[in-house]
Amino acid sequence: MLNGHAPQSHADDADAVTLQLAPGRRPTLAYVAPPPMAMPEPPPQLGDYTVLGPLARGGMCGVYLGQHRHTGERVALKLLDPRWLDSPGAVTRLLGEYALRRRIHHDGVVAIRAAHLSPDGQPYLVMELLDGEDLGALLERGRLTIGATAALGAQVADAAAALHAADIIHCDLKPENIMLLYRDGLAGWPEAKLLDLGVARERGVALPEVAGTPAYMAPEQWQGRPSAASDVYALGCTLYELLTGVAPFEGTVLEVRLAHLEAQPAPASHRRALPASLDHLILRSLAKEPRLRPRMSELTSALTDLAFAHPPGARAEGVLAAVA
Repeated sequence: MLNGHAPQSHADDADAVTLQLAPGRRPTLAYVAPPPMAMPEPPPQLGDYTVLGPLARGGMCGVYLGQHRHTGERVALKLLDPRWLDSPGAVTRLLGEYALRRRIHHDGVVAIRAAHLSPDGQPYLVMELLDGEDLGALLERGRLTIGATAALGAQVADAAAALHAADIIHCDLKPENIMLLYRDGLAGWPEAKLLDLGVARERGVALPEVAGTPAYMAPEQWQGRPSAASDVYALGCTLYELLTGVAPFEGTVLEVRLAHLEAQPAPASHRRALPASLDHLILRSLAKEPRLRPRMSELTSALTDLAFAHPPGARAEGVLAAVA
């Protein structure tokens, strides 16, 4: 929902949804975020950082390139749109990202170094600057190879497991919230970073609303009961899309919601040739019952094996699959 990285690929906030929980915790569709509007000009200076220019734009936040005025270090500055300053939830959510990130001990999650308020009361985060592109942008150029999907997925699963170890559920795992970095990671494939804790929540803490992106929301997340298994489901949806170029379910928000609750997705292997083990792993991740899904640690192990079995350069395999 809220992208804290660059470059921006497209306005995925148009697909983000917030659900209000009525008495009895039965969710009803309450709000679909509009496409991002042009953001007002940021202040030229935020604390010790000079604002150099825009990097990305989300529905409620803008991300800017910043440079420390003393050390010259460059960072990403995530700034709340001033039009949301009257929303206590928006302010709390942004500042809460910093508090959550401090509890996570894993380099595979984007680093948030500080949270501040500008002189006029705008909250902003100081984040590490990443050199790469999100997987949503990459998907616009084509589906990914088996090796790249496995390697990136394994790294994300390992990072998500660190969130779960800290009793944090991401709740918005999707291609746009995964950054492919221009440096080597697992098995010689690019490194991956998990982004955006904007809708993450603590395990077991009841909130009056649930939020996420419809194409990746598990049945229990739609019902207001997200768990660590919901992130497994979202990663399963993401792996499916990286390999096939389409999400398991498509349509209007209400059509997608019903499909997540009741329909069985066509196996990814119906859209392209895949190892049976990978096809089965994705289908298990998309099980309607959370208890039937694998744990993140199992995903990490299985995807790591696949990444090493399909290294870059093998059979001229790169990140993007050849067009059939």
